[in-house]
Amino acid sequence: MTRSPAWHVRVEHEGTVHGSGFLVGGSTVLTCAHVVHGLERASVSFPGVPGLGALPSRVGERGLWAGGRTDPGDVAVLTLEAPAPAEPAVFAAPFADPDVTLGDGGPPRLVAYGFPHGYTEEGAQSELRVTHDRQLISGEWNQVEFWKGYGQEPSHGFSGSAAMRADSGAVVGMISSYDPVSRNGRMIPARVLARHVPGLAELVPTPGYSAEEKRWLRELVNRVGAPPCPVERLLSTATGRLGPTVPPAWLGGLWQGVWYLFSEVPPHRGRLPLAELTLRLADLVPDRELGRELRAWSREHRSRHETGPASHVVPASPAGVTSTGGPASWGTPAPGPAPGADACDDGRGDERADGCHDRVPDGVRDRDGAGARYDETPAAALPWAPILVEIRRSGADRNAVMAEVSVYRDGDRLLVNEKRLTTAQLRSWVLDRIDDAHDEIGDGRPLIAFALPRDWLNRPVDLWTRSKGKEAPLGCTSPVVVMDHDRRGKARLQFQLKRAWAELDRQDGSPLHRVACSSTHRPPQLSVLLQDVRGPVGFTRPPKTARDRELHGAALNAPAPILLWPRTGCPPGGPCAGACPGAGFLDRMAERISLLPPGELPDLVFRLRKEAFLHEGPEPHWAAELSLVWEDPRRFPEVRPLRRSPVA
Repeated sequence: MTRSPAWHVRVEHEGTVHGSGFLVGGSTVLTCAHVVHGLERASVSFPGVPGLGALPSRVGERGLWAGGRTDPGDVAVLTLEAPAPAEPAVFAAPFADPDVTLGDGGPPRLVAYGFPHGYTEEGAQSELRVTHDRQLISGEWNQVEFWKGYGQEPSHGFSGSAAMRADSGAVVGMISSYDPVSRNGRMIPARVLARHVPGLAELVPTPGYSAEEKRWLRELVNRVGAPPCPVERLLSTATGRLGPTVPPAWLGGLWQGVWYLFSEVPPHRGRLPLAELTLRLADLVPDRELGRELRAWSREHRSRHETGPASHVVPASPAGVTSTGGPASWGTPAPGPAPGADACDDGRGDERADGCHDRVPDGVRDRDGAGARYDETPAAALPWAPILVEIRRSGADRNAVMAEVSVYRDGDRLLVNEKRLTTAQLRSWVLDRIDDAHDEIGDGRPLIAFALPRDWLNRPVDLWTRSKGKEAPLGCTSPVVVMDHDRRGKARLQFQLKRAWAELDRQDGSPLHRVACSSTHRPPQLSVLLQDVRGPVGFTRPPKTARDRELHGAALNAPAPILLWPRTGCPPGGPCAGACPGAGFLDRMAERISLLPPGELPDLVFRLRKEAFLHEGPEPHWAAELSLVWEDPRRFPEVRPLRRSPVA
């Protein structure tokens, strides 16, 4: 530092010097709350700007200081009536940051500029050092001592002054008190100042986090207002059982918890508690638009830190998030709306939804046709943009499930959200999260895959809709397939599926192997027979009876990569003569897929579902209740358990 900065200020009232302060924004000054105790207005002078004179200011935001010498939150913000003609102070990186050079390894020399008795006009300087930079007294202060053991004491008149590094002039904290007996003082470090004054968040460096992502989340937290549940619960859920313990002194509100994670928990691949915290907030706030923006912040944060800061730039806040730019946006969070839960669906989350064949405009029909064939290409180059919905039962309650929605992009799996739900809440929640997932898929064709428990594979997830009769079902807006969640966790079956797809990619068509109503194979025999089948396996009956569930399970264990069946196929009972609804379904499917590469079957089924939705006639369309198991492990890598215990 070659010259004294001009951002030091003297705080006065009616001609009496009350203490010091420093400029942190164009018209924003920081000082101690006890310096302006009982005042609504104060005068601010800049000794480093000759001829400027005293500027009027209004005492605005105050910390939690209650008047005692050891009370925390001894911080106050003064707002000038007009911007000061001086450059604001710059905060230093934390001492513990490995990028900060400390010369011989000792603590850096600090300088404080105050206005003690006898120096109320021009001020005086005190050389100090921090006793231990990471060790806080009561989670609030650093102890400061003389640099040389003698010199100007940081006595009355230094309260509110910035402690700046002598080498760079960057601010590390604010002097708040001094004990003439021990001749030691206390300093509120920058990271604690931002805990009490959220507007400092973008100014105080926090390794690994950009100013923009901090500003964006701070504004979202302001809109949340009062936390929808105890902050301790939110933080413990976000950090997990093995996460850091949050000191009680931090938890004055939601922002304090968020700032703790910003300032004390650097981002690390696989450990992103802020992403988890914002996802949970998104599910708890009653404002759906605010929930959408919280999920967007979580996705951007996870994308940035799971792929590395250099490969991603956090964008500006989305529409609806107002920014006042840097330090000008001060203030405590405004009271938010009363907390509430997201609206549930009609309570039939595990039942059949409104069918695609119920309503049809006239004169619209789909056409047949084979899709383009894929050559052998790596999985990352395949044109699908997969969205994975994983659902499994939760041991916490008979009607509870764990649901997780993810996106695969450039070979990486990005979590969109996860939650434990009742089956009545499941459909609405999943559809909302699928909407959110479309912000992350990038280029490519969306492919929605449900990884379901084996006995759920016949459930009509392709017919799910939020509002019966008012919107098209999910399977009529995007290709939808289902997968067996059980076999996704078995390495042997996944290995065999990958080998099967290496052969399927070379096929021009998809010959259908039929399992008829009259099949007499025992399940182990059928599993062995299907090991050498390279193409779709078609069933005439859905897996509703014990016998049919065993046969479907045998095909899954073969493992067959593709299974087809009609949910309204041949009714349960004895063997049919052959001319049954299920056989007719397989006949029509065989015609459609015989010349189509296996990789394009989701698109064909998508077209058939739309054709069934637009069908008019006395009888339902033959493909109205089509189920497709289609699993290509190359498009869904990195199988792992759900991030939360099912019984947590």
